[in-house]
Amino acid sequence: MKKRILTLIITLALLAALAPPMAVFAAGTTSDVTGGVVTGYTFSAPSAISLGDMTPGTPATGNSTDGNLTGNNAAGYTVTGTDANTGAGTGCMISGANTLHNKLLIGPAASPTDTADTVVSFLSTSGITDEAISLYVSQLATFDDVVATGYSITITFTVTAN
Repeated sequence: MKKRILTLIITLALLAALAPPMAVFAAGTTSDVTGGVVTGYTFSAPSAISLGDMTPGTPATGNSTDGNLTGNNAAGYTVTGTDANTGAGTGCMISGANTLHNKLLIGPAASPTDTADTVVSFLSTSGITDEAISLYVSQLATFDDVVATGYSITITFTVTAN
């Protein structure tokens, strides 16, 4: 019996000496995560502007100052705006078949002087950007304009990376 116990002890000792430690050896115990930041931006156009009732001979003015451009292009951005209509009456407010005689004036500051049928610069930056975009408008109705409601125009803004 002693011989069997001794043999068992020796066998267990040899197994313990020859067996690998209880640690888990596995390749790839880490994960690398890689990526890159690309140039990008978010833009929100200024909100709608209501000129209300326009009296002939008196400029109707309005503004919206809640537009915004945020971007990470180190060279900056340019924001332009123009009338979305490229057909008849471009630059003018239209209501159905009626077009106002004078073109809408638009710009980034009070007292705009550029007509809405031209490409108007609203912002030009030279680096990383978080800037407000404002739209100021002025419309002069004449006594020759057709009395109607619902005159409107849509200004399309374009953001270009410099």
